[in-house]
Amino acid sequence: LCVAVVACGTHFLLQVALSPKAMQRTFALARGSASAVASSSFLRAGAPLARRGARSSAVAAVAGGVVAEGVEVALDFAVIRDDTGEVVDSSDATGPLVFVCGEKEVFPAIDSGVVGMAVGDKKTIPMGTNLFGKGDKGKVMEFPRDELPEDAEVGAELELEGPQGPMMATLVKLTDTMATLDMNHPLAGVAVSMTVTVLSIGAPAQMDVETVSPGDGATFPETGDKLTMHYTGTLAANGNKFDSSRDRDQPFQFTIGVGQVIKGWDVGVMKMSLGERAILKIPSSMGYGARGAGEDIPPDADLVFDV
Repeated sequence: LCVAVVACGTHFLLQVALSPKAMQRTFALARGSASAVASSSFLRAGAPLARRGARSSAVAAVAGGVVAEGVEVALDFAVIRDDTGEVVDSSDATGPLVFVCGEKEVFPAIDSGVVGMAVGDKKTIPMGTNLFGKGDKGKVMEFPRDELPEDAEVGAELELEGPQGPMMATLVKLTDTMATLDMNHPLAGVAVSMTVTVLSIGAPAQMDVETVSPGDGATFPETGDKLTMHYTGTLAANGNKFDSSRDRDQPFQFTIGVGQVIKGWDVGVMKMSLGERAILKIPSSMGYGARGAGEDIPPDADLVFDV
């Protein structure tokens, strides 16, 4: 689950209007509290193509400097409910948050809130009530009781297979025949704040975006937009292909700017307009870093995406 630059939880708010008929109604109890579910990731989640907490070895510290637009900053953070003081996500579990200030990679409140801070400075940034969404009545639906686990009780977190993968829902009402599920994020409408500590400030890694064919030149993605794209990914070192939506004849959908994809995508695709085809040349530090990804992407591999 991922919540970052947009005010929604990735899996909870994937669909604007969901129909029970559109789902493979396979339910499973999700063990743990709503907070545990929410804290699966605040800013850069471990979804495919995701990057979070991977510090760039190429980033040089800025001695005596402060955070300003255009510099890369690494933060320790904790996201805290204003009403209860409960920590719903933190870098203790997921690693530091790394982003380039002023590049719309994070919520505007974070972007502006860290400006002027120095290494070691600590600050609490109010994030408001919409970080996890406002709550949508259209995402509260009824299902036959017998399709839920027998031990499901009101308040339980359930996992179900939606049209685009796993979704989470809260069981809010239960009768002998019907169950009412709320697919809004459990923290939708809840006011939260983010406590941050600056770990480092440095020069950001660089990537190239080479236009193959232009788009409309006017419609550019904004943080939180849901994009539909084709891509082919290869290793820069030898050209070996490791993935391609074109081979599957199935476009890839994601929400930009929320850490659903590697940083190279979040940054590079922002520079493309609707209909544009481009080559993204992504350094390892903006991809999978020293850990690599599976058997196909080795550690410290630079990547090339035709998107």
